Amino acid sequence: MNLDPVTLNVFISAFHAVAEEMGVNLLRSAHSTIIREARDCSCALLDWEGRIISEAEHIPVQMSSLSLPMKACLRKYGGKIKPGEIFVTNDPYIGGQHLQDITIFSPIFAGKQLLGFAGSIAHHVDIGGGSAGLTLGAREFYEEGLRFTAMKFNRREDFAKNGIFYDIVHSNFRAPKVTWGDLQAQLAANEVGRRRILELVERYGLPTVKGYMGAAMDYSERRMRAAIAEIPDGRYTAEDSIDDTIGNDKPVPIRVAVEVKGETIHVDFAGTAPQIAEFLNVPLGSTYSSTYSAIKMALTSGSDAIPANDGCYRPITIDVPYGSILNPAPPAAVRARMCGAYRAFDAVLTALQQALPARIAGLGFHANTTVGLTQRREDEFSIFIEDIGGGWGGNPLRDGADMLDAPLSNCLITPIEAIELDHPFILMRRYELLPDTGGAGAHRGGLGSVREYEVLEDGVELFGYSDRHRFAPRGTAGGGAGSTGAFSVLRDGAEIKLPSKARHALLKGDLVRIVVGGGGGFGNPADRSVEAILEDLREGKQSPAAALRLYPQVKPHLAGQRT
Repeated sequence: MNLDPVTLNVFISAFHAVAEEMGVNLLRSAHSTIIREARDCSCALLDWEGRIISEAEHIPVQMSSLSLPMKACLRKYGGKIKPGEIFVTNDPYIGGQHLQDITIFSPIFAGKQLLGFAGSIAHHVDIGGGSAGLTLGAREFYEEGLRFTAMKFNRREDFAKNGIFYDIVHSNFRAPKVTWGDLQAQLAANEVGRRRILELVERYGLPTVKGYMGAAMDYSERRMRAAIAEIPDGRYTAEDSIDDTIGNDKPVPIRVAVEVKGETIHVDFAGTAPQIAEFLNVPLGSTYSSTYSAIKMALTSGSDAIPANDGCYRPITIDVPYGSILNPAPPAAVRARMCGAYRAFDAVLTALQQALPARIAGLGFHANTTVGLTQRREDEFSIFIEDIGGGWGGNPLRDGADMLDAPLSNCLITPIEAIELDHPFILMRRYELLPDTGGAGAHRGGLGSVREYEVLEDGVELFGYSDRHRFAPRGTAGGGAGSTGAFSVLRDGAEIKLPSKARHALLKGDLVRIVVGGGGGFGNPADRSVEAILEDLREGKQSPAAALRLYPQVKPHLAGQRT
């Protein structure tokens, strides 16, 4: 079969467009704010062997290792699946994420031939477990909710009212109506993917579509190898740390060695801390995704972006010690996996900064600041949850983005109107940028923010987890560090400070304050233009006192101003 570059480009764009359309349908038909508004979900197409063909531009940590659970499903059933059947899994120990991320794979048959799968993954507000939304003290995943191994269901029978899966959800989940609506949205998204691929088959023929699926992955592999070849050969090491754990204030180290040789990269996490009896362990799929994403982000962006599929990851090999916090042995709890996943992500970026010092940005406030408020209402729970982003690191071209979700998560902030409409016990009181929180540099780090929720009724609980509450993100190429985050509750004129992993009973009238930090700067602060400094002052992003302290070059322009 002859493959030409023009048609290859058409198919790459078509595969990506199908995944994006799946994502749009999922977002528009979901019930929960965490999916509908915050976009904590992803969609992809996979081939008959379980290899990723295309990904929607949603959440990298969910997508880059999606072939692992897909292949686990195929292994379990010997590659056998019939039209009308689907795979469902949320198992962290076969390549999944945490239990709240349920993945559904729907087969795509062209006649009697299995062509591939449409896959969707979404974060569900509750899947059982010890507490609504988050079981802070979980030591094993059994305490965190129901686990679906690689399971096969009949789409019509088991998902019908009173079918097997319907009964599982409505008998075990605290918010079954919302969860069921979100699961139906995933099925609808997969159906869109199935139909669109079959339209391509009808137009171009089955052999052509299969051929270009393989060609798309080969193209991304060639592009990734070429990008890696631009990195100087060598072994680059780095270390980062999770702030602490629930039961211990000692940092948890994540160590990495990145070895570049020609067109390949080998990543080794030897020396990383062992797994712990808390919910901070990182399943292997999350570690893989974090590593892949860091490398891809460091090497390609914008017009140079490489189509995301299985081919991108072929030149990269990863070793993660079994029994470490980045590859735990079951049944270790993994709910707050992103604390460690982001430290692995930052460690890889820090290692690559040594090889490409003029290219890689300062570290952003890379932490999943996950915050939730729950209340028992009549016969069902109301569970609000969102991820709040901080400042990104300054980069060689511009300042870091202000108040934006970190790269692995890529969620949107939940609109205030949606929060208050769906959860009437919450009133948003404050949401604003925090000046002086970005690290100094020729290009400063992005600013952090503060978000405050007033509790209007009794019987509400706060849960949350984050990181970077002790160690600010580092700058690079001479840039300064960013700033840290904080959790607290304001009650009767006093501030109750909370740890970075917390659950706290609230009273009517309490104000929950969530602070997220700013990113590290890039380049020597002495090289920052006076115009940029003055612009920050005009916009209130920098105070005069901080500007004079960090950027002496602006002093002649601030004569007579109060500091």
